[in-house]
Amino acid sequence: MTKPQQDAGDGRAARWRGQREKRRSEFVERALVAIDAEGPDVSVATMAVYAEVARTRIYRHFDDSTDLKNAVARRVAAMMLLEYAPVITVDGAPHAILTRAARTHLDWVTEHANLYRYLMSFSPAAGEVRRAISTAVADMLHPYLDALGAPATATPLANALIGMVESVSAEWIDRPGGTDVGALTEQLAAWAWALVDATMRSRGAVLDPDRPLPAPDDLRT
Repeated sequence: MTKPQQDAGDGRAARWRGQREKRRSEFVERALVAIDAEGPDVSVATMAVYAEVARTRIYRHFDDSTDLKNAVARRVAAMMLLEYAPVITVDGAPHAILTRAARTHLDWVTEHANLYRYLMSFSPAAGEVRRAISTAVADMLHPYLDALGAPATATPLANALIGMVESVSAEWIDRPGGTDVGALTEQLAAWAWALVDATMRSRGAVLDPDRPLPAPDDLRT
């Protein structure tokens, strides 16, 4: 006779968890609006204003301010990954691939500068998105470097590319110095190609940046 009561209790617990996750998501979305408008140093109190609730109510759904801020940072990271996933591809010529990727990144950080600054201030979430993007780039490079006998070079090269783009763009959104997004896109694409080209040439492969990439097996000697 006790099983129906236990099942009812389990159902209530599941509904509460679902409601809690829904409310957490709603608070995070309002926090994004607050950060975008007020800047990366926005307080939890200001986030509460944007959510139109008392600050104490937020803590019914988050353990503390760190829990809230980490949830917000992870949401920003997810937004970035969703935007970048379609452009991390070997479709096309190297210059076009690198230009497309650089422009996607610069457009995103320009449109969401405060969210990007906020994410970069939270090292765990920033590290997660950096690793995710670097892994995707390494996976893209690996078949080519494997064909050239240097598969272990894929991850360091990906890290170098991501680190360069990240550091340059982070400086640029704060101090553009008269460089517009188009010019910086071309610079980043050129610098990225220089790294990739030097790596390929060191293994005996010379690629044309303006011609579609060959199949990895075509590079094998």
